[in-house]
Amino acid sequence: MIENQYQAEAQQRWPDTFAQSQARLGKLSPIERGQLIEDGNQITRELASMFNAKVAADAPDVQEQIDRHYKWVCNFWTPEHDSYIALGQMYLDDERFTAHYDEFAPGLASFIRDAILRYASSNLV
Repeated sequence: MIENQYQAEAQQRWPDTFAQSQARLGKLSPIERGQLIEDGNQITRELASMFNAKVAADAPDVQEQIDRHYKWVCNFWTPEHDSYIALGQMYLDDERFTAHYDEFAPGLASFIRDAILRYASSNLV
C-alpha cells in the first residue's frame, strides 16, 4: 500500500472509502504504485507551469490536466460532483495540502480548487 502521513487520519475520517482505496492500491505492484505517485506529481507540475504562465483555470489546457487529475484520484476513490469539489476545497482549507501544492508554486492550491470547480460543474453533473 501507499503509506503516508495522512493514512491514519483518512482511515478514521472516511473508513469505507479508505478501505476501498486500500483494496484498489493493494492490486498494484510496487512499481505501479511508484508510477502512480509520479503521475500525480507530473500532473501537479503541469498545473504549476500553467498557473505560473497565468493560464486561466477554465482554459482548455488546464481543464485537460484537471481531467487527468480526476482520473488519477479515481485510482484511490471515485469522487462525485460534490465530493470532488470538496477535495479541491480541502486543498485550501487544510494547511498541509495548501503547503504541498504551494511548494510547486505559491497560490497553486487555490488555482487547482478553481479548476476543479469548473471541471466538476461541466463534467460531473
